[in-house]
Amino acid sequence: MLSKEISRLRDKDIRQRRKAVRRLFEDGDPSALPHFIPFLNDPDEWFVERAMIAIERWYDGMDIGIARDLANSKFTERRLLAARVALRLENPRETLIELTSDSDLKVRIAAWKGLMRLDSEESKNAVKSMDTAVRKIAVDTLFESGMVNEEVMHELMSDPASVVRSVVAKNISDRNLDESIKGAYNRYVDVGMGVEDASEAITESPILAVRLAWVQQYLASTNPKDVTLLTKGFRNSSWMEDGSAVDMVLEHASDQLLERILRRGRGDLVEGVCLRVIRDRNRSTSTKARIVLDRIGRDPSPKFVESLSAEEPRADNELSSSISLLIMETLGADGGIHEP
Repeated sequence: MLSKEISRLRDKDIRQRRKAVRRLFEDGDPSALPHFIPFLNDPDEWFVERAMIAIERWYDGMDIGIARDLANSKFTERRLLAARVALRLENPRETLIELTSDSDLKVRIAAWKGLMRLDSEESKNAVKSMDTAVRKIAVDTLFESGMVNEEVMHELMSDPASVVRSVVAKNISDRNLDESIKGAYNRYVDVGMGVEDASEAITESPILAVRLAWVQQYLASTNPKDVTLLTKGFRNSSWMEDGSAVDMVLEHASDQLLERILRRGRGDLVEGVCLRVIRDRNRSTSTKARIVLDRIGRDPSPKFVESLSAEEPRADNELSSSISLLIMETLGADGGIHEP
């Protein structure tokens, strides 16, 4: 059966060659791999892709030339494949180290992942990488391997990318660590983490950032400078698209910050958050009124306007007046509230 299908791989009829490839994959015999290698030079991309699939499935590392040719290829996807299969080699370190300097980020990430699986000590080198994505992975490996001490913590928390520092914070939060490590982290946060760091963390990963205690402290700030910097972070993020992030913001943010971050934008997401603030008994009337007034001129939806109309009888004078003004402005703009 195998020899029959292998012979059909050289058939002049492309349909026969493709049928043979499918049959060989169905059979799943790794000994067929050498017969797929020539397809790497086939002009038909379909056969090239099947050759790469065969390598990923069946390559056992015995023929070092296959991995070497992939690693030296001008095609990114082949170098990426080399990084993924390199651990099957008897001595993969040289190939992986070479690929950590590849011109393509995906290849560098895959190579570093392989190196750190080969030897977790390599994570100490990975945290010095120029690639933020690599350093993030290295942080997790360092914690998983139990290699974080006070000295390493200082290095990690000195990282220029706030997203890397956020990964450190997540590990601190999620793992049962020695108190000395947590203490080193807390001391660094108390001294080294400012509102600019909080703003950057929100931009890069709002759902992760708003879980951090030190970021939550800034969210509660009423200082105008803090509010301005945090507003920039929120406006450059997609925080409203994640319900849990919205919940955390509404729980911890000051009235002043909510007014600023809800001032712009249109559509269901922002209107939904605005309604939650307006219905929150712990929020000041003036904040609720400003949020309503900020919706004027932003094409509020009929559903939003009708929801406010239902709130108006229960509202005090300031909020009620703001709702009435919004309704009048909306009626003037479109001739009436549409039926739902």
